[in-house]
Amino acid sequence: MSAPVESAPVERPGEQPAGHPEREAVFEAPFDMETLTRPDLLTTSLGIVVEDWNPRRLVGSLPLDRNRQYYGFLHGGASAALVETLGSLAAVLEAGTGGMVLGQELSVTHHRAARGSGSVTGICTPLFVGTSVATYEVVVRDKRERRIATGRITCQLRRRGVRGPEPEKKV
Repeated sequence: MSAPVESAPVERPGEQPAGHPEREAVFEAPFDMETLTRPDLLTTSLGIVVEDWNPRRLVGSLPLDRNRQYYGFLHGGASAALVETLGSLAAVLEAGTGGMVLGQELSVTHHRAARGSGSVTGICTPLFVGTSVATYEVVVRDKRERRIATGRITCQLRRRGVRGPEPEKKV
């Protein structure tokens, strides 16, 4: 795991600004590498590897080999799968152990073709994290640091133990 990286503040309704230690959450991955590398998963078939588990900056890579389209470029669906994987995992970290994440929207803009050998890298950062919804941006770059694609994913968060106030009981 890499050292924490400074990033822009995330908008959180009703929360104090970053830098207030009493308000900062401690994140714990509710899964392990064995879970993420099961042979029946799309991420395993595509060769996606998560390299940095910082919940404010998730990083993963996708090999170009086995993920090309007819003309030899990186397949757009593979880029979208990388975006979805990183954004969903970031949301899972946010929802916490026992929580659940449901994908709501995914969009990917493809800027240029990725060619050659090696892999592309996706960097996922939160745009908005609320009580029940989170939106992430994933920038996909090639080995020369050129932007290949930009993705945005929104997920519903179902946090364990987070409920509204109980209605008053009438006696």
